[in-house]
Amino acid sequence: MAPEPALPEEPPAPRILYEDAEILVIHRPAPAGVAMALPPFTLVTFAELTFRPDGHAVWGQEPAARLGLPVIGFVAKRENWFPAAAVQRAAPAVRAALGGTQALAYGYSMGGYAALKYARLLGITRVLSVCPQASIDPVDVPTDKRFHKFFERGLHANMRPSADEAPEFAVMLADPYMEDDRVNATLLAAPELGIHWLRTPFVGHASIWLLAETEFLQKVMGMVLAADMAALSHSMRDRRHHSPQWFFRVGVNAFIRGRYHLAARLWDRAEQIGLHRSTREHEVMHILSGTISRMVSKGRKGEAHRMVLHLTEVHGNDAVVLAQIGHILIGMGEGDMAEEPFRASLALRKDIQHVYQGLSLVLGGKGKRDEALAIAEQGIREAPGDAALHIHLGFMLLNFARLEDAETQFNIVLSQMPDHVGALIGKSHVLGAYGRQADAVELVKQTLPLAPHDAGNRTWLGQLLLVLGQPAEAEEHFRIAVEHAPGNGAAHIGLARSLERTGRLDEARHVAADAAAALPHDARVQAIHRRMGPPAEPRPVEVEPVDQRSGLRRFLSAFFSRE
Repeated sequence: MAPEPALPEEPPAPRILYEDAEILVIHRPAPAGVAMALPPFTLVTFAELTFRPDGHAVWGQEPAARLGLPVIGFVAKRENWFPAAAVQRAAPAVRAALGGTQALAYGYSMGGYAALKYARLLGITRVLSVCPQASIDPVDVPTDKRFHKFFERGLHANMRPSADEAPEFAVMLADPYMEDDRVNATLLAAPELGIHWLRTPFVGHASIWLLAETEFLQKVMGMVLAADMAALSHSMRDRRHHSPQWFFRVGVNAFIRGRYHLAARLWDRAEQIGLHRSTREHEVMHILSGTISRMVSKGRKGEAHRMVLHLTEVHGNDAVVLAQIGHILIGMGEGDMAEEPFRASLALRKDIQHVYQGLSLVLGGKGKRDEALAIAEQGIREAPGDAALHIHLGFMLLNFARLEDAETQFNIVLSQMPDHVGALIGKSHVLGAYGRQADAVELVKQTLPLAPHDAGNRTWLGQLLLVLGQPAEAEEHFRIAVEHAPGNGAAHIGLARSLERTGRLDEARHVAADAAAALPHDARVQAIHRRMGPPAEPRPVEVEPVDQRSGLRRFLSAFFSRE
């Protein structure tokens, strides 16, 4: 009998090299079956500000795995900039794991700082640092206030990298036109440190996106290992002509500076060479909504309104921006004005799914129900595949008593995403309308682990349970709804009815009275309060139990307590 073929050897499991109260250091061996695309070396990464310990995960493990590289990852347990004392204690274990072999330190922002600061301590001669800080000490960087709040004198003495700490060859990527990053990069580019500044103009604190493609990151790492600064400079300049992220990030900066036409051209180019449209849509929404929200919160609604009108004129040929302006106007309570930018957006492009939902909502708010329904149905035909639009159309069809058509829309979503909360709730409304409340309850209960604090879903479940004659179970869901949405009048009404139907009338009256006081303009709440009338007795006052033991017995009990 021929011997069975040997099973492929499994790589060693990840292991913790060092851990204390501030940092975690994990070694992840090279993955099995992946050919290393570069000369053998270990990638040593330092996580960015928001990355936190999660099992054996480290920052940068995905590109390392794709390149067949072993990785040693430093992960901070809070926004601590990798305190020197902690890294010094970890250094012997890291140097032992490296065993004197080639390594490259890599990090972004907070991690970029640590890669420059500690590479030599760890025996590493090559560093790739993206948007690093030179320090967060207010004395070192008085004008960069972004991270002053994280500075702790006991942890962060002598933060700025010194000439004795500088690695043999280090490259940092930073935008010379972003003031805060420029301040830090200028300090780090001091001649005595010998750190090479590879400028990435007009991308802000997002230079890391230029390295998002593994193939390009591989080339950059190879050139850093070879200490070939001329090749790095040439590759980065060439990268600008082919990177959708470069065009996109420069477009963001142009937009922030009011260069709207330039931003639109840059974003168009980014989409032409591979940027997904949703990235542009989300970023525009983020910029615009953030700016508008800040204006409104500061009492400058009139100024915000004028800005929106101005942007509508300026971006008359940009369907994405026009769509986001429509959504922002809805958020400002100016739904009537949102119709024009939504229609202008659709005239330019028919494939932006959320425009149909926005326009449908606006038309419905104006009482144009038939037109609102037609727009939603057009959206399904012109831009299929959007779950939110199917669910919106489903609820509209419910309102038109077209139950079968409504159920079809919810089922379309559930066929692709069986646990979609919105589709499950929508279908439960259809079943409720058919009189199948028990089946509807089972669907709503499926959503509870997925959205346990959703007050609307809890209220709907409570209402179904009341119809089924189960007020005791309904009470729990109404209480959760009231806790998480005190302004939800239907939840207060449901809770009062649950208490009434379980024979606790006076408690129900208290609930109705409290709701009526808190929601004076809710007609239904006021109506149930009038029907139930005022409470017969004052609300019982909860009194803490008094410990009747003597002082000596209380002392002895506390002294010998296990806690």
